[in-house]
Amino acid sequence: MKKILFILLSVLLVAGCGKSKKATLKLNVDNLQEGKVVVSVLDINKMNVVDTLTLKKGGASVKLDLPDESPNFYYVSYNGVQIASLILAPGDKVKVSVDTLGKNLKISGSEESVLLQQVNSDIEKGQKQFDSLTVQLLACDQIGDTEGSKRLRYELGRLYVNQKQGAVKHLVTNPFSFTNIPNLYRRFNANFPLFAQLEDGVYYKQLSDSLKSKYPESAYVKVLDKEVAEFYNQMELSGRFNNVKESSFPDIELPDNKAQMQKLSQLEGRPFMLIFWDPTDNAQKMLNAEIESIYNQYKGKGFEIYSVCISTDKAYWNAITNRFPWINVCDGNGANCVALQTYNVTALPALFLFDKKGTIVSKNVFETARLSKAVSSVCQE
Repeated sequence: MKKILFILLSVLLVAGCGKSKKATLKLNVDNLQEGKVVVSVLDINKMNVVDTLTLKKGGASVKLDLPDESPNFYYVSYNGVQIASLILAPGDKVKVSVDTLGKNLKISGSEESVLLQQVNSDIEKGQKQFDSLTVQLLACDQIGDTEGSKRLRYELGRLYVNQKQGAVKHLVTNPFSFTNIPNLYRRFNANFPLFAQLEDGVYYKQLSDSLKSKYPESAYVKVLDKEVAEFYNQMELSGRFNNVKESSFPDIELPDNKAQMQKLSQLEGRPFMLIFWDPTDNAQKMLNAEIESIYNQYKGKGFEIYSVCISTDKAYWNAITNRFPWINVCDGNGANCVALQTYNVTALPALFLFDKKGTIVSKNVFETARLSKAVSSVCQE
């Protein structure tokens, strides 16, 4: 009996130790008789080439050694063009058929890869809509079509809400899927992420907890955990920041468009507004124009604006801010501007309204009528 038990344990041990971390990829590229395709794996934030396949009669097969026992992102490219995106797990036997431009993509043998194909398609469709609406908005702004600009800003807002709702629905429907990762880290442009609000940390935590239950050693789970910790740290900091009533506000000092250093603290004792914005975003440039009317109405009551431009092109910034009569500053460091960290800014534009005591009385109020009312209130105190 002991001998039988020993043999059984030995078999189980060998089976456990020999668990394969390989996946098989069979690739067929239409309209390609001979050529080479590159297979790469995503290592969190960089791509590593794992194999270069020589195709004969358009086909090739390869066994891939996966980095670990969890799913990982793989990409197939031809002549520098990405033609297939995959999520491969140990034991997967995937068949991919595609052409040299990445069209007519067909995937079988990997549910995650098939789902990723749909997610990527939805993201691409949404991005095209965003780019189209942005171009139209720029054209309306240039010709002074106020009604057209208003309508397009509304459509952009509705698109953002729909895209975010779709991503959340996907997370709820597929809680254990790695395809949620491209949605969580999606950006419409460099300064416009889909998930950036403090309350969005709950979605990172939801995905982290789900994936951790199945793939505790995944490198992506560890990254998600760090994101969750960062969100909660920011929430705690924001809570403390918002609850400060009598203490002085954090000071910043940056060069203005005349190369003179300007301190935010010079505005202490008067009502003022602190703005962070990106000059490459037409909607944010329009926001400055809308704020100008508020400034002109209340500057006689001591109201001032300290405007921080987040850009690396100081010449362009200087050209478009000369018309604005308030304090305009920019250090040319773009997203590395230290003032962003000082005020815990995670998305642009960002707006803080201070009363005469240096207390923040409102944040991120961009609707003109509401903002004007808030400024009126601090100017009358």
